[in-house]
Amino acid sequence: MFGVIVVSSCIFCQISEGSAPASIVYQDTYAIAFMDLFPMSLGHVLVIPRQHAVQIEELSPALRSHLFEITAHVVLAQKAAGLPCDGNNIFINDGPAANQHVPHVHIHSLPRKEGDLLKTVFTFATRFKNYFGQAAVRKKLDAQAASIAAHMPELVQSELTRRNH
Repeated sequence: MFGVIVVSSCIFCQISEGSAPASIVYQDTYAIAFMDLFPMSLGHVLVIPRQHAVQIEELSPALRSHLFEITAHVVLAQKAAGLPCDGNNIFINDGPAANQHVPHVHIHSLPRKEGDLLKTVFTFATRFKNYFGQAAVRKKLDAQAASIAAHMPELVQSELTRRNH
């Protein structure tokens, strides 16, 4: 896979290789998007590079750009799937000091709806205290992933995909 480095102890690398379960929304040679196992809202998606990197500056500009192109398509797909999505938080916790819990670059696409501020603030606060609650039910995540994936392109166009396909 173009010399992509993976770390066997990294759960996101395991998901990327298919050796750990995930509810997949999108995947290509360079990246994969899947449902967050501990969602902060309905439809919470993570976009990760297949290449192991802890912080965003470790990635090439082309790969960083590709991840954000995928994230933009995820947002459109979340809305098209009919999720409660009046807006989105798109964010990266870049490094342990920024509350990054899995040491692998990942972009969150968090659907938001009008009036959910108190719930969202509470959820963010519990995450900063390292409390995630119970994992979501895989069957429900798979259904959400299928609904979002139905609105994703077969291949997200970016500098990387145009250059190598």
